[in-house]
This record gives sequence, structure tokens and C-alpha cells, in this order.
Amino acid sequence: MGTINLFRNAAKNPLVTILLVVITIVMAVVIYGDIQDMRTATTGYEYCDALCYLSENISVCYFMAIYFIMGYLTYINKQYSKWSIWLFYVLGVSVFVKFFIAGLLYSYIYHHVESAYMDHLPSLAKRAFSGGIYWFTIVFFLVPKFIKDTMKLKEEQELTI
Repeated sequence: MGTINLFRNAAKNPLVTILLVVITIVMAVVIYGDIQDMRTATTGYEYCDALCYLSENISVCYFMAIYFIMGYLTYINKQYSKWSIWLFYVLGVSVFVKFFIAGLLYSYIYHHVESAYMDHLPSLAKRAFSGGIYWFTIVFFLVPKFIKDTMKLKEEQELTI
């Protein structure tokens, strides 16, 4: 029944569906390009640079997916569920996990960049730690609105029961 509702909502909102498919294809191509850049790297710096871009694009995809799922549950599905609330917690924990992984990535980069490229290390660190930061900043600015709308959906659903 859930997949039927998903396809029904996709058919009702063709513009949103097309936009989501285009974004998915673009991000898949970008991630594939980053992987190819890692494969063809000739120096440790080029490899680490491509790795930073790959990490950034994966985090953008992840936070964008959480944002779209929250939007789908709140505004398209318009029915309160436990997932609506749990995604807020997942989002908060994901930020801490992202910075933990960025710390590990920076440690890896520090040990694998050649001494000739050590002057580029701050830019790699910036990319490792701030990759995808605009997406979870946007999401955190919109979280209060999502919470308010989700609670409104919960109250409406309790009133109809």
C-alpha cells in the first residue's frame, strides 16, 4: 500500500518528481566523476583532492535526501508518522557523524599528501570539514518550520480520530 501511495503522489506532482529525478541523476554523475578523478590521480594531492570532493558530494546527497524525505512526509503525504519526528533526530546525529568522518578524512589526507603539496593542506581541510555545510545549514534553518508543521499535522490527525 505504501508504494502505491508513493506512485500516486509522484503522479500528482509531476514537476517535483521530475526535479527529484534530475537532481538524482546529476548527483550520480558528479559522484561518478569524483570516483574517476580518484582513479586517474597521479599524485597523492590529486587523489586527496578528489576524495574531498567525493566526501562533499556524498554529504550533500545525504542531507538533501533527508531534507526531501522530511518535505515529502510533511507537505506531500500530509500525514503524521513517527518517521517525521525521528528524521529530526537523525539529522542532528548526522551532523556529528559528518564531522567525525571529516576528522578521519583530514587525518588520512595529512598522512597521504606529499610534502611538496603541504601548502595546499588548509584548503583540503576546509573542504573536508565544510563540505555540504550549506545543505545542513539550510535544513537547520527550516527545521523549526518542519517541526511546527509536523506538530500541526499531529494535532489535526488526533482531532479527526
